[in-house]
Amino acid sequence: MEIFDYLNSFKNCCDIDSLKKVSEERNSWPLRKNTSQLWEQLNLLPSLSFTPSFDSTGPDIKIGKKDDLSGDQYNELLEQSKNLIPWKKGPFNLFGIKIDGEWRSDFKWNRIEKALGSLKGRRILDIGCNNGYFIFKMMEHNPEMVLGLDPVVRCLLQFKLIQSFTNFPNTFFELWGVEHVKHFKNFFDDIFYMGIIYHHKNPIEQLTTIREALKPGGRVIFETIGIPGEAPYALFPEDRYAKMRNIWFIPTVSCSVNWLKKAKFKNVEVISSSELNFDEQRNTDWCPPPHQTLKDFLNPKDITKTIEGHPAPIRFCIIAEK
Repeated sequence: MEIFDYLNSFKNCCDIDSLKKVSEERNSWPLRKNTSQLWEQLNLLPSLSFTPSFDSTGPDIKIGKKDDLSGDQYNELLEQSKNLIPWKKGPFNLFGIKIDGEWRSDFKWNRIEKALGSLKGRRILDIGCNNGYFIFKMMEHNPEMVLGLDPVVRCLLQFKLIQSFTNFPNTFFELWGVEHVKHFKNFFDDIFYMGIIYHHKNPIEQLTTIREALKPGGRVIFETIGIPGEAPYALFPEDRYAKMRNIWFIPTVSCSVNWLKKAKFKNVEVISSSELNFDEQRNTDWCPPPHQTLKDFLNPKDITKTIEGHPAPIRFCIIAEK
């Protein structure tokens, strides 16, 4: 498929020229020195004469079974999958290869799925999609299309590896960030905006841009880390929070509700709120040390505090409508 073939029929809702300029620059990123070999190796993935089975109803995204591949094909896939370590999201099961990422992303999906209702025929954007775990989870709902955005090349490579064994013409990945959502107007039915907002300095501006990209009646699925507390305030750390430098506002639930209302969303509903735990985020063989994870970010003597002494993060999800 040529670039933007899937968007060309929506020129009244998309600034195609601006998006092309972004892609012309970013599509060269996989060819950089540190990732070019990994990109080229994707061409060596096993070529199958059939479409393998696909099942996303369980915790893992399960594609095919081990008997579908020859021994050499299995070993090639295993090697290429390991070359893409660290895997942050999962779990996946590719022809019997169990890829257990740092995050048990199925935990988050289970917290939000019932509130989503049917996604059939809907046009969906997943901002900060990582390797596309949630994109593939959505496929059982038969959406019109799902576009994932993430400016991290390793995430694109992991997505491409998985996508190469599926037969979904309605899944797409672009190396764009949230700052490029402004090029869409009245386009999406649902925008998943999960685990992103605290990395950016202007939350109201971002939520307003997301609202403009939604169709009338469209929904934002807003999920973030936050801090405990009833009052509508946000922590603004001077330096790091949980060892993260690129962090700005860490809100309470009520603060986030107010952000959404200030951005003119309506029917704002909190659908989940929970503490982070070591079952959901941890090191695995597919995200091993020295990659750090939740236990490294908290005070080992008091896990209600971050390593810097701030309140430990909770996670919550809110759905709101345009």
